[in-house]
Amino acid sequence: MYPLAEDEHLLWSGRPQRYPRRYADYYLYVLAAVGFGAMAGYGVIAVVQFDVGVAIFAAWPGFLGLVIGLASERNRRRKALLRGLTYQVTDRRVVFGADRPGGAEFRWVWLPELGEPRVRDHGDGTGTVGFGAPLHVRMRDLQFRAESPLVAMVPELVAIEDPQHVAELIARNAQRASAAGSACGAE
Repeated sequence: MYPLAEDEHLLWSGRPQRYPRRYADYYLYVLAAVGFGAMAGYGVIAVVQFDVGVAIFAAWPGFLGLVIGLASERNRRRKALLRGLTYQVTDRRVVFGADRPGGAEFRWVWLPELGEPRVRDHGDGTGTVGFGAPLHVRMRDLQFRAESPLVAMVPELVAIEDPQHVAELIARNAQRASAAGSACGAE
């Protein structure tokens, strides 16, 4: 299945070049280490000062293992997703293709619906093109309401080569598509 319409023009295609490490991938590890250290400190104080039984604290390593296991599974899934991901930028939309064992899946976002492209350089010739405001601004606009995680998600082109060029293509064609009155969402 080819994801582009007959009269649609492919401007750029690519895939993530590497797995970019970021704080969001490691905060659970940090949380587990700090939490376990604090609990161990409180445990020592409780045993020494208040004669609390040591058996009460025997489950703590299990909780630490659970948090580390959850964090590593989350990172493993993200790496697997990036391995099978491809991006296509057309004159109308950005298409995200995922090659999975169950088959290929395509999702897209119309260019006029994307925010202003922002480039985050990784310092090795690759970068990430994101759209819209940073997460803390989006959460402030949502007034920190408990919403679905999908509400706060913004599409990204992660770890691509020449991200500045791709961002310029998207910005230029988003203006053309909105000026031409493209039928966004019609399919």
